[in-house]
Amino acid sequence: MAFTADTFIPVSAMGNSSASRIFSYTSGDALAAIKGANYFDAAASPTGGLGLTDGDVVLATASDGTSFLQIDVTGTVATTALSNDFA
Repeated sequence: MAFTADTFIPVSAMGNSSASRIFSYTSGDALAAIKGANYFDAAASPTGGLGLTDGDVVLATASDGTSFLQIDVTGTVATTALSNDFA
């Protein structure tokens, strides 16, 4: 499947523009797919993106478990740098 913007929600406000943000994301996809390359690119896009930037954290709830993901964003490419799974 693919990223769904409707279930990607900011949890923390961006009171300090240099601070990382926390997002909540729910999907029917498996954790392996969510942690895969380019899954969150649409959320990091400078045009029409959802504010995902380098160093942000996503609490992802998937079909097979939950994980905290730290995201690296370079240009328009978002990759999972670190993850901590709670399956």
